[in-house]
Amino acid sequence: MRSLKLWRPKAASRSFAVLSHSWTGGQRPTEASQKVCVMMHGILGSKSNWNTPSRQLLKTIGPQGWRILQLDHRAHGRSPTGSSPHNLESCAEDVLETLVHAGVPDSAELVVCGHSFGGKVALAVLETLRKQGRPPRKTWTFDSVPGCPAAIPAEDERRQQSVGFVLEVVKAIAGKRFDERSELVSSLQDHGLSQPLAEWIAQSVRSTADGVELSYDIEIVGELYQAYLAKDMWHLFDSSSEIGVIVAGKNRHAWGTKNLQQLQRRHEEGHVEMVTLKSAGHNVHVDDLPGLLKAIQPSFS
Repeated sequence: MRSLKLWRPKAASRSFAVLSHSWTGGQRPTEASQKVCVMMHGILGSKSNWNTPSRQLLKTIGPQGWRILQLDHRAHGRSPTGSSPHNLESCAEDVLETLVHAGVPDSAELVVCGHSFGGKVALAVLETLRKQGRPPRKTWTFDSVPGCPAAIPAEDERRQQSVGFVLEVVKAIAGKRFDERSELVSSLQDHGLSQPLAEWIAQSVRSTADGVELSYDIEIVGELYQAYLAKDMWHLFDSSSEIGVIVAGKNRHAWGTKNLQQLQRRHEEGHVEMVTLKSAGHNVHVDDLPGLLKAIQPSFS
């Protein structure tokens, strides 16, 4: 078993309220076995998006002593906004500070998983811990482009209901009050979202004195998304076999030819494990959960 010494804040470290988090199934690590899988959602999501996948995964890896920690990123779900800068490095620090707060010891093994935006946060966690000489046992990214995603024409973004398009819709109605959640869903649809996507976004609401409103800190979420788009992290793939990448077969256009070629080359060189889920769109955990779990389960053996 590889020993892992977690990053610890320095004495003059920033002040930060830890991320909202939960242990899947209420099962925490035991003194006899300290093995932790960190599961992270994408932009505009929350830790609850990964309840079903995490419960299914725990059925398999739980008997081996593994436990799963689900997190809300800063400015998402029940987590605080945090202090600037709002970038991937700050999000990685959030994760590491939360692990310390959650009582994950220095001797624990880690597998770090992230979907979309959360995938790049997972890579930032890897980069920080690798500098300490203690990389996670495995880092998995789920349909998260390590480089800069391909540019998509505005009309295609709307048709494909891309993250960028959804974010613009959320910005358009952020701060508006609605009498009830159903009115919020209707407004999201009026702005171009499909009903399933509108229903999903409308899960992130808070009550006000006169109704409900979206609970996102949308300006910060926008900064985080821009950081995701701008950050190139291919350098982490040059000398490592500890990274796994899931590609959504129906979302390859969002990667672009250049990124897919880079991924294929590094896979052939043995620097990355690559699995393509041919029938899955961007939400791989919804479209092909069995395929996703099959791909990552060997990392816990």
